[in-house]
Amino acid sequence: MRVGRPDIGEQIMQEEQITPLQHNMRVLVHLSRHESYCDITFHNRDPLFGVRLSPALNAALMYGAGAQKMTELFDRIETRSGAVFRAVDVWVIVEFPNGLPSDQDLSGVDLADGDAEVAPGVSMRQMAKEVYRCGDDAEAEKMLRRILAA
Repeated sequence: MRVGRPDIGEQIMQEEQITPLQHNMRVLVHLSRHESYCDITFHNRDPLFGVRLSPALNAALMYGAGAQKMTELFDRIETRSGAVFRAVDVWVIVEFPNGLPSDQDLSGVDLADGDAEVAPGVSMRQMAKEVYRCGDDAEAEKMLRRILAA
């Protein structure tokens, strides 16, 4: 799922009848093409913060890579900093299309939307705590600020 407006990813998946994995793969290609900053959270490991993806996914598509090559690339996606992950392990992608927010930007975020419901019975604050694997409420607030700044 791609976050910025938390409901947009879900809306796109429903309209286009695609799975969360297909949606995330599309977003990963977009991020590779535009080299935008993002946070990536995972089902089975700690998140990556403020990363940019290698342009390899986009380049492979531009040059007509076949299904086998794309499968290999989605099994080993690399960030510009050298971190590696698999597309199937991605949970939520928070894109920062205007660049990473500064500490000042984050401190100025209005937290009022944090209590908005993003799924039945789940607030954006709860979602942030869960997807970023936060240990306490202070850490969850920092992550909520990142989501709202996106």
